Amino acid sequence: MKNFQKIKIDDQEFLIIDSIQNLRAEDSFIHRENKLSMFDGSGEARKYIGSYTGENGKRLSEFFEYSDWGNVKLDGKRTYPVFQNNTCFFSKSNLLKYLFDARIEYQKQEQIYKNDISKYYNDRLEEIQKLEKDKIFFSIYDVSDLIENSLDRGYIRSDDEIWGVLRKLVLPKISYLSILKLIPLKAEKGHIKPFFYFRLLLDYQFRSIVHPKLSESTTELIFVEENKKTAQKYTAREGAQLYRKRVIEHMPQCPFTKITDERLLIASHIKPYKACLSEKNIEEALDYLNGLSLTPTYDKLFDQGYITFTDNGELICGTQLTAYTWERLNINPNAKNLMRIYPENREKYLDYHRKFVFQDEISDFI
Repeated sequence: MKNFQKIKIDDQEFLIIDSIQNLRAEDSFIHRENKLSMFDGSGEARKYIGSYTGENGKRLSEFFEYSDWGNVKLDGKRTYPVFQNNTCFFSKSNLLKYLFDARIEYQKQEQIYKNDISKYYNDRLEEIQKLEKDKIFFSIYDVSDLIENSLDRGYIRSDDEIWGVLRKLVLPKISYLSILKLIPLKAEKGHIKPFFYFRLLLDYQFRSIVHPKLSESTTELIFVEENKKTAQKYTAREGAQLYRKRVIEHMPQCPFTKITDERLLIASHIKPYKACLSEKNIEEALDYLNGLSLTPTYDKLFDQGYITFTDNGELICGTQLTAYTWERLNINPNAKNLMRIYPENREKYLDYHRKFVFQDEISDFI
């Protein structure tokens, strides 16, 4: 079997054999209570998943193992066939993580909504907390545009209760669905039945750890560092320069590329800078142990939670990227990649990154 990435969900191990990432939550799919003020309508329960013709259509058909998009009739009338019967699921832990990530947007609302969505947050959180099982299974059926109308837009829908719950949680434009196609690691030979793990995710810049509403006028911030008995004061710019200098002195090369040229190194915060400021913890914002020296591509991967590290420097790769992307990055997500990140005394920052920045559930991997 190919070197498929592994994931553990509710103590069961699966192989990720395929995935569809970044299905944006368009406003037409959003529940009326969450709609942006610029859009009309009440929303619809079907979700657009891509074109069902050409190469895109071939890809869609192979992924869902279904090829009759918008083309099934009975006695001359269009039907809406179920093509994955109780093989799709959401996880309670993922939905709770989404709400945790979105809590500042619910409360402070960077986007302009028709309603004050803060009044819905606690009820929606309670509804997810009451779910009895971590995996909530549902069926999907084809509600695509008719093939004879030359419209090739593929849509799916479910009549299961969890689909309606999803539409009430999701926030428009800044959310997206990821679908992992899984087979159980211990599946019986010749009886491999795929499952489809639907996950709700939030754009990094709107996650509560770095939300725009947490920003302050950094030009007015003063950083204070205690040096013996004298207090040295730094402006934000000076503080950033000092932080970068100390991070690179402590970690003089990127663990991925081995590059030591300081012009190409980024002093990447482990616990995000904005998270430190929102907690009014300037010491953590300037602590060189709260930083890693990374070249730009790997800084992006780490900063936005596509990868993380254990306390001993073992690399953990999330499931937001395709196998092709990992290959191009020269990373094997299944390998025990031990990186020289000098983890001594970084444990509290790495723990924060695994819990709040890493986009997957860390318990799915360790």
